[in-house]
Amino acid sequence: MAPDFFDRTLLQWSGYVMLLAGFQLTLLFQFGFYFRLFFRKKNPQVNRFRPISVLMNIRNEEERIEKLLLQLLQQDYPEFEVVVVDDFSEDATLTIIGVMARKYPRLKFSSLRQETRFSEKLAMNLALKAATYDWVVFVSPETDTLDAHFLQRLSEQASDSADISLNYLNYSARPGLYNRLCRVERFFAFLSSAAYSSAGLSLFYQQSNVLFNKQLYFEVDGFRGKMNAHFAHLELVFNQFVQKKVEASVTSETRLSENASLGKPEFIDLVRKRILLWRDLGVFKKLLLLMDGLSGIFLVAGFGWLLVTEIQNWMVFTWPVLLVWLLHLFMVKTLLNRLNERKIFLSSLMYVFVSPVIGLYHWARIYIHLQRNKWN
Repeated sequence: MAPDFFDRTLLQWSGYVMLLAGFQLTLLFQFGFYFRLFFRKKNPQVNRFRPISVLMNIRNEEERIEKLLLQLLQQDYPEFEVVVVDDFSEDATLTIIGVMARKYPRLKFSSLRQETRFSEKLAMNLALKAATYDWVVFVSPETDTLDAHFLQRLSEQASDSADISLNYLNYSARPGLYNRLCRVERFFAFLSSAAYSSAGLSLFYQQSNVLFNKQLYFEVDGFRGKMNAHFAHLELVFNQFVQKKVEASVTSETRLSENASLGKPEFIDLVRKRILLWRDLGVFKKLLLLMDGLSGIFLVAGFGWLLVTEIQNWMVFTWPVLLVWLLHLFMVKTLLNRLNERKIFLSSLMYVFVSPVIGLYHWARIYIHLQRNKWN
């Protein structure tokens, strides 16, 4: 049987070559990056209090801003403030905030007087300049329920040696296919960000629920040169950081959920955002992420080709895929339990195999769009 197996053409070998390349690359990234998250030492539960400025930029949020601000202002934490910048609201948002500011001294607010193409970045810049304390965290106005000890847990999870503390952020669970798809996409975006950042390569796909020293923002001149990048905001700044210690908190204690109506456009925006952020990265990080994505494509493509051409040798080429799937199952199940995100387990098992294809499709669409606009 051995001579027959090895006596084959280059085309016949192609499936095994792709499968082996995908298998080796997948193991390299799983053990080199992702499994590092399991061995992060948990910070001892000490009363580590650092003054924190909670920042928020909002627009037309009269229906829910009061509830969220009350949850923030009633935090059981000794020294904090809430800074809100209104981005040219056309409803009663600014009036509500003004009334609350008279009652709560911890609440500071300002507003932009006109709308511009990059007003959201201007609002964030204004909030950072207005912050009294060095340690800041942005919170989205879509944030769901906050408990009274959120800031305490946020501070305790960040060690004294960390420059940035990345915490889990996702959408609240709601019925619907695209709610599930968006939550799975954000889970894997957080997983990738946490894994790479913990390994010393700053990689961010979110700006909310990230505790950081505001001086880092000013050290890189903030949004300078990136004002017209409408697909992302502070993520563009975070991804510039080099030689900064990023600590990822893989726990539900500092988790935030956002209550949003999700459909196909929102899912596509999340996928496109990952691709566009990849384009903005340095060459080394861009190459690593490309290889990470290609590992899944090679594995699936090689396995599919062999199912068609080599089905009689299924026992030879099935075990690498099975091993990768079992490792992925263990990793996803463990992390979802830690993050208290159990309702997307089955979807996550399938998404890891289709996400490279989805990403490749949208990358091609973005590339074609940019090329067409280049000549217009």
